Amino acid sequence: MLEMTGITKSFPGVKALDRVNFKVYEKEIVGLVGENGAGKSTLMKVLIGLYKHDDGEVVLRGKTARITDPKTAAQKGVGMVFQEGCLLPNLSVAENLFLCQEGHFKHRGLISMREMVEEARSQLARVQVDVNPKTNVRDLSQACRQMVEIVRLLWLSNVAGVENPILILDEPTTVLIAEEIERLFTILMSLKKEASIVFISHRLEEVLELSDRIVILKDGRNMAELKGKDAKIREVQRLMVGHELAEEYYKESQQNEPGEKEIIRVQGLEKRGFFKPASFWVRKGEIVSIVGVLGSGKEELCRSICGVTKTDAGKIFINGKEIKIDSPKDAIRAGIGYIPSDRRDEGLALQLDVMSNITLIVLKEMINTGIINLKREKKEATYWIEQCRIKTPSLKTLCNNLSGGNQQKIVLAKWLAAKVKVLILDHPTRGIDVGAKEEIYRRIRMIASGGIAILLMSDTLEEDIGLCNRMLIMKDGEITGEVECPPQVKGETTVLMR
Repeated sequence: MLEMTGITKSFPGVKALDRVNFKVYEKEIVGLVGENGAGKSTLMKVLIGLYKHDDGEVVLRGKTARITDPKTAAQKGVGMVFQEGCLLPNLSVAENLFLCQEGHFKHRGLISMREMVEEARSQLARVQVDVNPKTNVRDLSQACRQMVEIVRLLWLSNVAGVENPILILDEPTTVLIAEEIERLFTILMSLKKEASIVFISHRLEEVLELSDRIVILKDGRNMAELKGKDAKIREVQRLMVGHELAEEYYKESQQNEPGEKEIIRVQGLEKRGFFKPASFWVRKGEIVSIVGVLGSGKEELCRSICGVTKTDAGKIFINGKEIKIDSPKDAIRAGIGYIPSDRRDEGLALQLDVMSNITLIVLKEMINTGIINLKREKKEATYWIEQCRIKTPSLKTLCNNLSGGNQQKIVLAKWLAAKVKVLILDHPTRGIDVGAKEEIYRRIRMIASGGIAILLMSDTLEEDIGLCNRMLIMKDGEITGEVECPPQVKGETTVLMR
């Protein structure tokens, strides 16, 4: 049904796609995997017309397709649900479903909201989504927002008279909980009867569970194609990364012993409605993980420590001295760094280059008589690029043009350049491939061995246990327990959680 042949695409200093071939057959789910920067998203953006390919051909339903923009793609029955989402939060579900298509509900120059709402209700029911069409999108969960986008793409294809549309899902499960993922998979399996689906994810166990075929890209080229039912995670990892990953690579049999000195102490910190008075400490070179389900309050607690959220009560001490934190600026001055889960919106200035992002916090130190010492800035940025193994064509490459794994390393480098005493990591490996994860884990351990106190929130319990010295258990806004994670029990999850 779809055949992309010899697709090539270059950006300044980067060849993102090098003669890539990609096929989609009717009524199948294709898993598209690869390391960050392998070319997955770029290939799909070429398909929907966001990027113009430099060379190659796209054949859709037996005819050469010239897709110049997402609108043209939708008219040909091709649409993409992006990881960041494309809905307008201040509009209702119905208004988002039929955005720019209101003419279908116009009578005598007036739009019938009643008809629009009824049609929205009918379309949502097709995929068994129980959402009030009048609800504002801002009030929906991420899972519901994704389903609204899928319904919109199906409706647009139907209006265009296209049967068996192609739906592209880019990292759809990144921020979903287990029940939402299960529900999404059930819906996707049902949709396979009337659509073809391209499923992009770094969670390989999900790709193997869902996909009929798996296409693997590496460095902008085709690496392999496997049948989903025959594929093994270790094999896919090896093909993606180019080498075998160490067994249980997020763990290590020996870990650095933390020092005795407390770097940060939190005493009675409280944010009413989010978390109850919390008290804990992190020692020099120690990794402490806060473990809890979504809504436990762990994210809000950490964001309060770094000044993003204001607290109602409590104290914070750095090296025994009480500090007042009312803003992120206060936290930075105190030596507290924060790597957010949303690196693109909160962690980076995407339209600035690599050098500017790395030196952003320390730039003031490089100014003499009102002029930036460019030589010193370049030296500083180059040092951290080498230390963090950041893959970039040059210091002047825009961060927006780099892979997610390299973007995350730049955020890390920015805080290391600032010589922080405490580093808060909010899901540092979210949306990152297995190869980049291995590098991030190694870097976290090296940071801790350098004496920085690390407070960690992770996507999986295994990752928490594998990396940390201690775990703080959080439930319903309260720290309810503490678990030691000594090296000799790494991997024994049940032992640790008794």
